[in-house]
Amino acid sequence: MTPAWLWPAAIETSITVSILAGSYLVARVISWSVGRLFERTASRTSSNLDDRLLSALKRPLTYALFLLGANAAIERLQVEGRWMQRLDALLFVFGVLILTLALMRAYGIVMAWYATESVAARDGELAAEFGPFLNKLGKVFLVLIAVITVLERFQVDVRSLVVSLGVGSLAVGLAAQDTLANMFAGFTLMLDRPFKVGERISLSTGEVGDVVAIGMRATRIRTLDDTILIVPNSILVKDRVTNLTQPSRNLTLRINVGVAYATDLERAKGLLATAARECPLVEPAREPVVLATQFADFSINLMLICWAKDYEQAGLAGSAVREAIHKSFAREGVEIPFPIRKVLHDGPAGPAAGAA
Repeated sequence: MTPAWLWPAAIETSITVSILAGSYLVARVISWSVGRLFERTASRTSSNLDDRLLSALKRPLTYALFLLGANAAIERLQVEGRWMQRLDALLFVFGVLILTLALMRAYGIVMAWYATESVAARDGELAAEFGPFLNKLGKVFLVLIAVITVLERFQVDVRSLVVSLGVGSLAVGLAAQDTLANMFAGFTLMLDRPFKVGERISLSTGEVGDVVAIGMRATRIRTLDDTILIVPNSILVKDRVTNLTQPSRNLTLRINVGVAYATDLERAKGLLATAARECPLVEPAREPVVLATQFADFSINLMLICWAKDYEQAGLAGSAVREAIHKSFAREGVEIPFPIRKVLHDGPAGPAAGAA
């Protein structure tokens, strides 16, 4: 037979176990009921953001409700005060961990929706570029808040720790000046937006390419040679960059041609303009312009100004226009002169001249 003095302990243990089991069942029932209620509400909306949030938060809600029941059950245990404090601290840490993971998951879902499906994402690429960075920054902030909360629970002086971290951050900042400069330059590029991903730019050093990605440290550019050029953001902020895509994808073509002095200039200018108009790669909505630019040594130089429809086909457009000019000049008899030098000798008469 069980001794009489063990009955109270057995009864208390049974009650504690019952509270734990009941709290788990109640947590599951409440989580299911709340989920069904929100599912009905979410089904009436066009966005799937609420559906994803509900799916992500159902399990953390169950765990949180179970922890409340577990806390009530532990309070009934007749254990030593030191062990009770340890159990309370353990439940507190688990509670903070569950809450932090739930918030991080919900924040990640919201930021993914903002970067891909929100109105800001449809209106421009700023949300898509800032979304991943804001996602990481927000999660780091949530982790820091959780760590500070746990340290405060264990009576750790957070202020002195922050001061120590500040001194350490200053040393790290001095050692990583270039990295920090590139990071702040990346912020500037994202906010000022002198160019976007997919646009073609020309650097001050002469490289031309399409922007592939704007990172926190460097910007990746796909050059016309189909190679990836990695440029630190600080260089792009300080140097001059030409955006070839804005305000439109049209790119100006300047084609210089020299004609003989005896050429009818109006006729030659008409042939140049016609060659540009008939090229399918030249923008038809913008009338070509022909200018006489220089009286050279052996020719009159003309400049044809027209606009390629797309900067990606500017080379093909320029080649096609030059070929058309060459054919039309040959057909119409317009001379493209080459250098001629006439040498006059005005020296003293030699023996041969005297004998003549």
